[in-house]
Parts: sequence; C-alpha cells; structure tokens
Amino acid sequence: MPDVKFVHTAGDVELRGVTVFVENGIADISGSVTPDTWDHIEMEDVFGARTRRRNGTVVGDGDVKITIRGPEGAMGTGPYARDWKIVDAQRRLHDAPADGEVWTGTEFADPVAWERAATALDETGYSLVDSSATDASFAGTAGRRVEVKADAEARIGHVLVTTEIGTADGTARVAMLEALNELNERLPFGNWSYSNGAFVVKGGVPIPEGVDVSEILEALSYALPGLADMMTDALRSVAAGTKSAADAVSEVFG
Repeated sequence: MPDVKFVHTAGDVELRGVTVFVENGIADISGSVTPDTWDHIEMEDVFGARTRRRNGTVVGDGDVKITIRGPEGAMGTGPYARDWKIVDAQRRLHDAPADGEVWTGTEFADPVAWERAATALDETGYSLVDSSATDASFAGTAGRRVEVKADAEARIGHVLVTTEIGTADGTARVAMLEALNELNERLPFGNWSYSNGAFVVKGGVPIPEGVDVSEILEALSYALPGLADMMTDALRSVAAGTKSAADAVSEVFG
C-alpha cells in the first residue's frame, strides 16, 4: 500500500510502507515514520501518543514503526489523525545480534478514568493501595481512606472518603448523627454518614456528555478529602462526647 498522510491540525503525519489489517470493522494500520515525525507525534499528542503512553518513550534512534487503530470507515476521506489511536511503537536496535532483529518499544492504552484523581490524591499525601480498570483505593494518614469509582458507560463518578474517629456510643452517637444531618443540609454536595467508628463522606455525580469523567473524579478527589479534613477534629470530639453537634458544625462553618 502506498504511503498514507494523516491530517492533523498541528501538521500532517506521513506513514511510509503501510500495511493494513481489518477485522470486524476495525482497522490496524502499520507503517514507519522518521525520527522528526515521531518527535512531532509525541509533542503534539497525535494519535494519543503522549496521553496513551503507559511505560516511557521509545528508546534509541532511527525510524519508528507504529501501529494505529481505528474504524474501517475512517480510512476514507482524510484520513484524519483524530480518528485513530496508537497501539504500538517500536525501534530496531542497531546492536542486535547477527542471527535476528531485536526491537524495543513501549505500550499504549486508554488512560484509566481515575488516573487524574490519583495525581490529585498523591499531591495531598495519599498512596495507591489497590486498583482495577474502573476503581482505585488510596490510604492517607490518621486512618483516612479514599475510594474512587468510575462508570464510564453510565457516566457516573463516585469518590468515597472514610475517616476513623472512634466509636460514638449513647448520647455521643445521637450528637454525631445530628452533626452529620446538619452537614447534609448545609453542603451542596456530598453525603455524610457514620458507621463502625468512622465518618464517611460520599460524592457521586452524573457526568454530562462531552465532559471528561476523569476531570470530575479529579475535582471530587480534591474537594471531598478537603471537606473531611475540615470536619475531622470537630467530629472526633463529638464521638468522644466532648462537643455537641451544634458546636462541632459552628466551629467550622460559623
């Protein structure tokens, strides 16, 4: 197949020596690009080469062999780079053994929805404990845990912040529930509850079409732990029976 030029607003990208494989309406296009073109692809995030990169850049020098993937129908007019995602990039090592070629490359994949939330939490002292493609849990200091959940298909994002403050019994438990009810009435988002010696604040929002799920999770991951920080000392005093619900809420919000 002849060389193919992909249209991009920051400058077109030409793949040379192209081969195409099509299955079930999905096309994989492979070809090589010059070192200058590869630098341009990475710098301008063409085909998602920067945002989809999982484990570092392609080492070495010389041409780069790439594979991009997109719908078969996008092979027509244009074609436009925005319709294609990079799935593989490799360079041949010049010092490969004489009995065969050796290639080195990097992996690409869609960024997970909680990735930006993880960056936000890392900046405020949290560490990743466990994760999957849709969920991640983080540990902070003083018994704080944060769970981030994303449902991209349903377009719903959740952040759950759990803070251990001790068991509240008797009148202290009644005061705790009063304080949390007051917070639920005062604050525009986040649901506050208490269970097993910890207070929990949960934020869950529907995400409109056209809005990035990761942006919403990032915002919630800054906001909800911050709210929990504001209330921790006051609610810990309520659990210990040394502060009333009204005093705890007014101490923070006046």
